[in-house]
Amino acid sequence: MSSTLSFDPQAVWDAMRTKLSDQVGKQCFDTWFRPVACAGGDGTTLRLLAPNETFRRCLSDSYGELLRQVATDVRGSPCSLVITTPAPEPGPVLSTDILPVVQAAALESAPLDRNWLIENLWLAETVGFLGAPPKHLKTWLALEMAVCVASGAPCLGAFAVPAPGPVLLYAAEDSAATVRQRLESLAAHHQVDFEQLPLWVITSDTLHLDRPDDSNRLEATVAQYHPRLMILDPLIRLHQQDENASGPMAALLGYFRSLQRKSHTAIALTHHSRKGPVPAGSGYSLRGSSDFYAWADVFLHLQRRQGRLTLAAEHRSAPSFGPVGLELVHPDGGHPHLQLVSIAISTDDEGPGSSQPDADALYTRILEILSESDEPRSVAQLRAVCRVRNQRLVEAVRQLTTQGRVRRLERGYTLTQRP
Repeated sequence: MSSTLSFDPQAVWDAMRTKLSDQVGKQCFDTWFRPVACAGGDGTTLRLLAPNETFRRCLSDSYGELLRQVATDVRGSPCSLVITTPAPEPGPVLSTDILPVVQAAALESAPLDRNWLIENLWLAETVGFLGAPPKHLKTWLALEMAVCVASGAPCLGAFAVPAPGPVLLYAAEDSAATVRQRLESLAAHHQVDFEQLPLWVITSDTLHLDRPDDSNRLEATVAQYHPRLMILDPLIRLHQQDENASGPMAALLGYFRSLQRKSHTAIALTHHSRKGPVPAGSGYSLRGSSDFYAWADVFLHLQRRQGRLTLAAEHRSAPSFGPVGLELVHPDGGHPHLQLVSIAISTDDEGPGSSQPDADALYTRILEILSESDEPRSVAQLRAVCRVRNQRLVEAVRQLTTQGRVRRLERGYTLTQRP
């Protein structure tokens, strides 16, 4: 590279763009490097101009090192890189520039009953994941949710849909014919008129929501159809970024959260999870950034336990549910559909020989343990003896505390009145 080029910022950037387009591919180049402009520079520093702050942050996090390396290659010597955004136009500070604030007592009141979209499975106006390893029927479950919210039929034949409404669906990995066949089968199983369902299917070949044109089109589509539920299947087909990179993923999740709040719709994303047990909780089985689990209001998890498929639900503002057994059935001459099954399984919190006592038996066992101990017993100590799931034990202790038979101390639980 000539010394003339090395001191011409625009020429350096033009040469860098040529090298970048060869290295990263057309789609990535059009998304991340074509919108960037040269903002000048000197003999040691190249200044670039990004469209906005969110774009600048994601570009720096994901491609900053690559940009510095290519700049050095083009210059033939080390080159500093500064990425800026357009300066805001000066103007007077108006009262409308401050953040909206209300007194605490004026905040919207929460409904007395939880606002379920699908009882026990999905709350209205929330965002979340339907996660499962590959080939674990997560698309079948997503389509079952779509048909039931659109029709008002009980999901899986057991979970009520209190306020049905329109559904918007994007199924990126199945053909249109396959999606129709499955939806028709589920509608027939629930005995609802498929032709009249307010269930709308996005038919775009691609939908990359890390690109402004696609994200704006989806937002306009949501505004047009006002869905109660939007299902996007799967997350990996909705962007072109590294799912382990926290910067680009945080921007994408922020977009979904903003869209949910503006449209008051529930957004369900299907996503792959890892196989096998996850000690820190099933949400951490989601592949990619740890932000996924922290971001979700709802997490439906499909996994195989002792060879049987199970479904569990975790909620940010409601009790967890499950696991319950689930299977795909193909009735002779009937319609394929998902079905709840009654199965006996031992969970990660229970040993293979454990059993699920009924509530009264569990209450009696907890009271016996506390009566035999001179010291308070923690939840972990009680669970180790009772051999039940943590959720079940916590609920039992809460009920006993409410009844006044058990009281909580700093070091654990003890009887209110000792025999």
